[in-house]
Amino acid sequence: MKIRLSKLSKQKRRYIDLAARIAQSSTYSSFNHGCVLVKGGSVINVSCNKGNYCSFGSRFKQHTARLHSTLHAELGAVLGLDRSLTSGSVAYVVRIKEEEYRMSKPCEMCEEAVKFCGVKKVIYTTNDDSVIVEKL
Repeated sequence: MKIRLSKLSKQKRRYIDLAARIAQSSTYSSFNHGCVLVKGGSVINVSCNKGNYCSFGSRFKQHTARLHSTLHAELGAVLGLDRSLTSGSVAYVVRIKEEEYRMSKPCEMCEEAVKFCGVKKVIYTTNDDSVIVEKL
């Protein structure tokens, strides 16, 4: 389901804004992604993407994919958390480029990893000031 950013509730907009601030701290300059993991109205973890290798992600990567198993924002948000915390949570994923929102659809590796961890929904930015709400 596609929703305009201006139509989001104040609370969901705060999570998107927080993910955008986290994305700006990314050390992977060409893709500044940030992720905020929320459960029951509380932020349980945040992360941005980094260029270093992530063995956890490699478990979910298709072997034919060219994608490197680097620490993507979504992986960093669930990494190290017990499934009891991540189960039923919502991931807000934002990509910032030149101070504007860009498409931030989770890659197949991240989608499989967050599903494995029990995340029930991913909300991510698009190129046109909208977000996509995707149930997993």
